[in-house]
Amino acid sequence: MNPATVPILCGAALAAISAAGASHWWSVNSFIAATHGKPAIRTSPSPAVEPVAPASPAAIARHNGAPPADDSQKRFFETLVKRMENLQNQNRDLLDQMAETNRDVMKLEFRVDTHSESFRPMPVSDDRPDMSLDNSPGVLPPRAEIVFPPSDE
Repeated sequence: MNPATVPILCGAALAAISAAGASHWWSVNSFIAATHGKPAIRTSPSPAVEPVAPASPAAIARHNGAPPADDSQKRFFETLVKRMENLQNQNRDLLDQMAETNRDVMKLEFRVDTHSESFRPMPVSDDRPDMSLDNSPGVLPPRAEIVFPPSDE
């Protein structure tokens, strides 16, 4: 193995990782710029970045610098936001119900009180049919007989 092979492979791996990181940074920067309506690349240093709360689709449409939405588009986004909130509430309710059910299942115990008067074992009689597999084929066909190879005797 050539002694220069390891540094060449490490350099190629470093270049690939750096390219992937730069590509990811570029796509995230472009996404942030698209959602906030700002230019993707800043030419001057910016002040400390403040955390931004997630906005509703209607707020994003207004904040994009897009022309004001007509009434039908505004109603569509408002309806969409209401439906999303309803789904979120339903999801929260279902999670609460599932948690209660899990608690109930964990508490569930099955006990048989054999000393109680209400306990009755299953009736068993001696004249039940024979269920052994010795004389009846059952579900599967009977086994084939074993055939031994001829001996040289």
